[in-house]
Amino acid sequence: MMLSLEVRKKTGGAEVHRVNLPALTVGASSGNEVVVRARGVAGRHFRICEQEGKYHLDLYKGVDAVSVNGREFTGGPIAIGDRITIGEANLTVLGGRPPMRVAPVSERTFSDPPLPATLLTVTTGPMTEVEYRALRLSACRLCRSGKSPEDLAAELVDFLDRELPPSEWAVGQWTAGVFRPLSSTFRETPAIPQKLLADVRGGETLARLDTVSGMFTFIVEPEVNAQETAAALFVREDPRLAARALLFLEELVQLEGLAMGPAWRGDAPARPALTIPTAPAEAATAPSASETEVILRQTDDLKKIIESVEHEVIDRTMRRVEGNQSRGAQILNISRGSLIAKLKEYTIPDYRYLRRERNRKV
Repeated sequence: MMLSLEVRKKTGGAEVHRVNLPALTVGASSGNEVVVRARGVAGRHFRICEQEGKYHLDLYKGVDAVSVNGREFTGGPIAIGDRITIGEANLTVLGGRPPMRVAPVSERTFSDPPLPATLLTVTTGPMTEVEYRALRLSACRLCRSGKSPEDLAAELVDFLDRELPPSEWAVGQWTAGVFRPLSSTFRETPAIPQKLLADVRGGETLARLDTVSGMFTFIVEPEVNAQETAAALFVREDPRLAARALLFLEELVQLEGLAMGPAWRGDAPARPALTIPTAPAEAATAPSASETEVILRQTDDLKKIIESVEHEVIDRTMRRVEGNQSRGAQILNISRGSLIAKLKEYTIPDYRYLRRERNRKV
C-alpha cells in the first residue's frame, strides 16, 4: 500500500508523509510510521490498512474517537481527500495506491475498466532530511554555474518543477517593491496578492496567504537595501508545501541572490559567494564554504549535522522575527523555554535590536 498523508497542526506548519507498507500506524510515539505530536493524540491512535481494494481506518482500544470530514468516526472505510481530525491535528489523505495482484497475461481482458483517478499516486517530493540534504547540494551546484540571471532563473524553475510537488513557480527579481519574473511555469503572468506584497514591503522575507485559488508564498532575499535588486520566488502550492520545503526555498533564494548579485549591479561576471567544498586536491583553488555546508558535504555524523543545521535555522528565524521569542518558538514548533535554552547553547545574538532600529527610523 502506498499512501500520502498531509499533517497540519494547530501550532502551524505542514508535513507530507509518504508510506509504502502493507499498513501504517499514526500516533505520538516515535514507533509509528506517521508521527503526530499534538495535544489529544495517543501514543498509538489508529491504523490504516488496505481491505478489498479500499483504505480502512481502525482505532486502537482506549483512545479518543477521531472525526472524518467533521463527523465523529470510530472506524471504517476512508477515501482520497478525506480530512481526519485527531486532537489538535488534521490529516488529509492526499493520494495512494493499494497493492494489486499481478495477473498473468492469459488472465487479462481488454474489457476491464481503467483504474479510478483516485488511485493514482501523488508525487510529494523529498521527505527525509537526507533527501533535503541532496537537494541543497544540487541547488548549490546549480547556483555556482555563473550563468546570466535569466538562464539561472530558467534552470531554477525547471529544478523546482522537477524536484518538489506539482506547483506553479516564478523566479525573478525584487526591486523597489516590484517583482519582475524572469522565468515562470504559471500559465499567465503571475499576479501576486496585494497582501503578500504589503507584508514583504513591510520587512517580511517570507509571506504566505491562503486564498480560494490556493496557498500562495512569496520569498525575498533578506538583508538587501530597498533600492537594490534582490532574488525573489513566488509559488502557488499544490499541495501545500511542508515546513522543510519552505526552509529549503528560503535557502535557495539566498543562494540565487549571492550568485547573481554582481550581475544585477553591473559588476564583473557573477561568482557565487556560497560554494560547495571540493576534493582535497582542488582545495588550494576552491573558494571557502560555510561551516554548515562543509559538515553536510564531509560527514554523515547525524549529531554534527543536526547541531549545525539547527543553529542556522534558529538564527535565521530569530533574525526574521526580530528577536520575538514567542513568535520564533511558534514558527520553529518548539516551546519558548526550549528556544531560550537553544539561544544560550548556540550563543545566538539578541535580534531585538533590529526592532528598535526600525522603530527609531519610523
